[in-house]
Amino acid sequence: MISFRYHRLLPALIIFGVAALTDFFDGRIARKHGITNFGKFVDSLADKLLVGAALICLFGERLIPGWMVLTIMGRELVVTGLRVLFIATQGAVVAANKWGKYKASSQMVVIFTGLALLVLHGYGMGSEWIVQRLGPIYFMMYVPLILTVVSGLEFVYGNRKALYDVMRSTDPYDPGGDL
Repeated sequence: MISFRYHRLLPALIIFGVAALTDFFDGRIARKHGITNFGKFVDSLADKLLVGAALICLFGERLIPGWMVLTIMGRELVVTGLRVLFIATQGAVVAANKWGKYKASSQMVVIFTGLALLVLHGYGMGSEWIVQRLGPIYFMMYVPLILTVVSGLEFVYGNRKALYDVMRSTDPYDPGGDL
């Protein structure tokens, strides 16, 4: 965010790209050597923080509207809140499913591409359309936006039984309802 704030877009692109790549390789290594509950939760949280920071920067530059950022970050807060609730009440960490992975991948690719376009524009390559409010970054954001909504709905639907169990429990910290 600091690089972006001071219009150092090439360092911002490099930092974001390295963070996205390390996330990708970390996932591959974890699948090869064993995924832990801690890793499932923290990896997802780190993705949300990285994407959230980038979205706030793009919003601050007026490249994407606030409603897009609020929709994406709202979904992330709801899903993370439910995941924490499931951990607290059932001791279970809900791993990301394929829709969540599609969402995260599309967010990383679109943000990286948007930053790359901004870097090119900063070096005099590319038209002024790149930095306009209804430019390519705005239109590209619809892919992760749609996947964000779909994955959020799928998460709630896929975990409806656990959510129902939590809601009907008499004590939210005691899944059996006994004190």
